[in-house]
Amino acid sequence: MSDYKSYAQFNSLTITGRVSHAEVREYNDSEFLSVTLISDLITDGKGVAVQFTNSNGMLAMFKEDADNLLGRQLTVTGHLSEFYETYFNKKTGKREMLQRPRLTLKQAQVFSGGYGARKKAAAEEIGEVMEYKAPVDSTPAF
Repeated sequence: MSDYKSYAQFNSLTITGRVSHAEVREYNDSEFLSVTLISDLITDGKGVAVQFTNSNGMLAMFKEDADNLLGRQLTVTGHLSEFYETYFNKKTGKREMLQRPRLTLKQAQVFSGGYGARKKAAAEEIGEVMEYKAPVDSTPAF
């Protein structure tokens, strides 16, 4: 056993993924948004779930229009507080694997430029998707 006190390391993590779930929750008379991103750590790999909470701008955006956030690409930075690959199944009384490993961030923030592309259908609905047709030159004569 060590004679020194153990302090949390500065385990800061920045990760990009798509918002797969978001819901407003309440705790101790305060309201916050619980968000889950799905991020692929490697090409064609199994995605990981990244969970965090937010009680300011993202909460207001979700309340105004939930479809504006769901499916949207997002880059979030926070302190890694938990990492799980298993859960306890109360019905079977056994520990089982999660569908996706789950990272939990605390003190998470989405910095300027962290809100990426919306789902294509949502972007088309509000006119953000524009079809670009490059001009085509006529065929030169030989």
